[in-house]
Amino acid sequence: MTLIEESDESVILVSPYVKISKWYKLIKKLENLDSRNIPVEFIIRDDQTNQRSFQELNDLEIRYSPIRDLHCKLYINEKYAIVSSMNLLLSSEINSLELAYQTENESEYQELKEFCERYLSIDFDKTKVQNETFTSDWRDHVCNTLRENAGINVKATQENEVFLVNTGTNNYTSFIYNGKQNHLRISGVLSGKEYEYLSSNKGSIPMIDGVELELIHGQNRHYDTIWATSEKPLNSYDLNNVYDNEKSLVADQVTNFIIEIDNFKKWARQNI
Repeated sequence: MTLIEESDESVILVSPYVKISKWYKLIKKLENLDSRNIPVEFIIRDDQTNQRSFQELNDLEIRYSPIRDLHCKLYINEKYAIVSSMNLLLSSEINSLELAYQTENESEYQELKEFCERYLSIDFDKTKVQNETFTSDWRDHVCNTLRENAGINVKATQENEVFLVNTGTNNYTSFIYNGKQNHLRISGVLSGKEYEYLSSNKGSIPMIDGVELELIHGQNRHYDTIWATSEKPLNSYDLNNVYDNEKSLVADQVTNFIIEIDNFKKWARQNI
C-alpha cells in the first residue's frame, strides 16, 4: 500500500494470481493513482485456470499483461521495489503468513528492473507518466512535432477554449469536455466515402494509445467526423490552462490523433 501511495510516475504489480474485487482498501489506492494520471499495470499468469483474475481486472478497467509460467511476486514503482511471497489476494492479506523484501539501494533496484525488462517485457520508459516541462506552449510543441517528425505543414489557432489545427489535408478540433469528469475530446472531418468505409470495416479504425474512438454521422449539413475521447479523466478544465503534469499527455494525444487520421485520409484517397 505504501509503495502505491509513494508512486509519482508508475506502478507495476507482478502477481500470478489476482483477486481484489472486494479488497476495497487496495482498490481505493489504485483509484487514487488513476486520479493522479499515474499508470498502473498488472503482470499476471497466463493460465486457463486464471480466467477469474482476467475478468476481475477487465471489470475494474485495469491494464494487465499475461505471462506464461509466471510464479514470481514483485511490486515496483520508480523509486524502489518489493519482492514477496504474497500474491495479490485478499485472502492472503487476511489469512496467510508472508515474507517480503524491499530494495535498499540503487544497485538492487536496477537488478530487479533488468529482470523485468528481460523476462517480463516491461518497457519502463513507456510506463512513466509524462512530466515533460515544455519550454514553449504545449500547442507549439504539437505544431513543431507535426512539422518536424511527420512532415505535416500545419496552421493552428486558439478560439476561446478550442484548439483548431489545419493540416492542408484536414481540419481538427480539440477541447476539454467538462462533464462529471474532464476529458480531452478531439475530432477530425471525414468524407462520406471515408465514413462509410470505416463504418463497414471497424478493424481499419486506427488504434491510438490512451483514447477511445467513435464515428459520428453528420446530419443537417454537418460533416461526418471521427472523435477521440481520452480514456483517463484530466484535472485540467480547459486547453488554455493545462496543468504542467498533463501538458505532455494532452500534446501527445492531439499529435497522435492528427497523424493517424491524416495518414488514413491519404491512404483513402488512393484506395477507396
